[in-house]
Amino acid sequence: MLIIKDISNLKLYLKAFESKEYSIGYIPTMGALHPGHGELIKKSQKDNQKTIISIFVNEKQFNNSEDFKNYPRNKGKDYDFCDEHNVDIIFEPTSEEIYKDHQNKLENKYFKNILCDAYRPNHFDGVITVLDRLFSIVNSNKVYFGEKDYQQLKIVEKYIKENYPNLKLISVPTFRTEKNIAFSSRNKNLSKNQLHEFETFHNATLEFVFKLDKNINIEDANVLAKEFINKQNIEKFDYFEFRNISSLELEGKISDARLFYAIFRGQNRLIDNIDF
Repeated sequence: MLIIKDISNLKLYLKAFESKEYSIGYIPTMGALHPGHGELIKKSQKDNQKTIISIFVNEKQFNNSEDFKNYPRNKGKDYDFCDEHNVDIIFEPTSEEIYKDHQNKLENKYFKNILCDAYRPNHFDGVITVLDRLFSIVNSNKVYFGEKDYQQLKIVEKYIKENYPNLKLISVPTFRTEKNIAFSSRNKNLSKNQLHEFETFHNATLEFVFKLDKNINIEDANVLAKEFINKQNIEKFDYFEFRNISSLELEGKISDARLFYAIFRGQNRLIDNIDF
């Protein structure tokens, strides 16, 4: 396994891979790697001869400086994780390396003013900005994203289609713990009590969702969703609602929808989505 921190050195290896016509799979991450990332690695390795992971905590996508400061980081453990999963290259650039001569933010124009975009202003601008840089640097055949950050997945899907037509996005279903919650880097900031409360909430949500008649429309389902969330032991939540899986609009039957939520445990903002 190679750990590369500069673009020029990475390009040398990529050129060598391309000369041998290797298919390259790429997984962009912010580190604090967990079994969910492991599923992305496994899928990439199944599809490609070479797999590259980038580790870069992108300050441009954080609305809150404290959130950026507190984002979990465990560089040594990430190296061990990638080594155990037989990753070929870790690309770990500095902010100066990524944004040198590219300081301006791009503006996201997809799926705006809903879900996380409504509550985290400019967050997806930062996501699109860094991914555009990373895609232009890594130049892979395929890129892999999990479905937990579903709105991000849909935004990136649109962006790639318009700007990187030779890059194929592969989505991987959310990988979950034995208690059904999604693996997430932010879970590492939860206390044992907060984690237990989150597990209890998520499983109650699953029970609520799967009791619903799949033929009811999203508007009616959201009336029931509002009644449900208001009865839960939640300090704060940004949204808890069904949306169409294709358009993310409030239209159609819930058989064509997912339930999306963003809740808080202490200072920790936790997101997930549930499909049928």
